[in-house]
Amino acid sequence: MCTKVQMILLLALLALTAITAGCGGEDGDVVVARIGHVSITETELNQKLSELAPYTRQQFATPEGRIEFLERMVREEVIYQAAVDAGYENHPDVVKPLEALRKRAVVQVYYREEIEKNVVVSEDDIVAYYEEYDEVFQAPARVKFRHVMTDTKSQAVEARRRVLAGEPISTVARDISTDAATRDAGGLTNSIRLGRGLPRLGMDATFIENLFDWNVGEVTDPLRSDSGWHVIRIEDKVDAGPKPLEEVREDIVQTLLPDATRRHFEDAYEELKSRFNATINEDALRPKVRTEEELFTRAQNTEDPLERLSLYSELLFSYPNGEHAPEAQFMIGFIYAEELESYEAAQFEFQKMLDAYPDSELAESARWMLENMQSEDPEFEDLEGTATH
Repeated sequence: MCTKVQMILLLALLALTAITAGCGGEDGDVVVARIGHVSITETELNQKLSELAPYTRQQFATPEGRIEFLERMVREEVIYQAAVDAGYENHPDVVKPLEALRKRAVVQVYYREEIEKNVVVSEDDIVAYYEEYDEVFQAPARVKFRHVMTDTKSQAVEARRRVLAGEPISTVARDISTDAATRDAGGLTNSIRLGRGLPRLGMDATFIENLFDWNVGEVTDPLRSDSGWHVIRIEDKVDAGPKPLEEVREDIVQTLLPDATRRHFEDAYEELKSRFNATINEDALRPKVRTEEELFTRAQNTEDPLERLSLYSELLFSYPNGEHAPEAQFMIGFIYAEELESYEAAQFEFQKMLDAYPDSELAESARWMLENMQSEDPEFEDLEGTATH
């Protein structure tokens, strides 16, 4: 039977459990806000904050800043729930962008999974590229060695004696070498290209070049450099020449991949067009060529002066030597002068007619218009009759 104290502790424990359960997410994550049935956890808040740019995120680093940012999240969720409740979830301005986004995502995934992942750069193409651009894959001669560096020639002679007597050069290097950079590695250097030196050892390019006179496994005589004396064992030596195909294969594949992908896509696209019966009506998009007679007749029967200008201009562009071209040019000037009262444009068009069609029956009428179109009471009856016959 529980004592009174035990009962109080039990009730307190149950209350604490209830509070904790009410403030946690699915994994015990603390709920920092609720909007109806939706909870925002501290983890979600931190995730949203982490997505901000560093400078912006700094503005919400304090507890007050975090609360302000949380209020923004709550505001967004409240408005969203209000919008859904009002039926805007199915509004065309919502559905269309989402559908466009979905379509774009579907296309991108299809392209990645069905096109890009199925591209194969053929072995023939790899070999052909390797042979055609062999100069790109040339590797310089290089040498790798172990050495013991000493301050004096006599110390170098003693080091060489120990190595020739069977003591590993790595042991001798760790024992007496003055080159701190390689001593702990048993005197081992990285591969050094022909034509380069080792600045930290004071070795010039000629010093390295002379090492190619020795074979792998050979121990050199004591050699002098700016940093001291050296006894060197050649560990590896590679002559200049093309890198092996396998060494550069992946580089070649990556170089050829874009073009291979393009070709693969073009082949796949043609097959897909056939499968889904895709056609293009090019004629519907190309401007229809109208006959000279059709353009001239429509211009005569059109009341809008701007539309008539357009039709006469199209006639002149398409049929500059046509039967109606001189009359079309005259009428452009006439419309500018009489209907639009744009005398500068009219003067330009009448002069253009005289230059292009000097022998036309309307040439005299064009000259008359140039002289009289701005007079107070020009008589246009005969001109208009002439222009439309």
